Amino acid sequence: MTGYNPSMAQKHRYTPKEHRQVEHIRESEEKRGVSPEEAEGIGYATVNKQNPEKHRYTDKEDRRAQHIMESEEARGKSESEAKRIAYATVNKRAP
Repeated sequence: MTGYNPSMAQKHRYTPKEHRQVEHIRESEEKRGVSPEEAEGIGYATVNKQNPEKHRYTDKEDRRAQHIMESEEARGKSESEAKRIAYATVNKRAP
């Protein structure tokens, strides 16, 4: 299908350069023996740390993540684990 798809705009949270950086970091981490899933997470976390002021999520997505974080913490997860789960879940739901 051609033409404008409004959901496409939300999926492009990272620039092509940032995607290349993530790929490079992922490959490096996998060479060190890290699982592919964890290596990709490390890649995105690293890119996010390099540009902390960049807004990657809408207000609605941030509220959804905050709600998920609170739920996960209530279930006994650490704050960092709850945050990781929350934003992974928000990323899965993105159109």
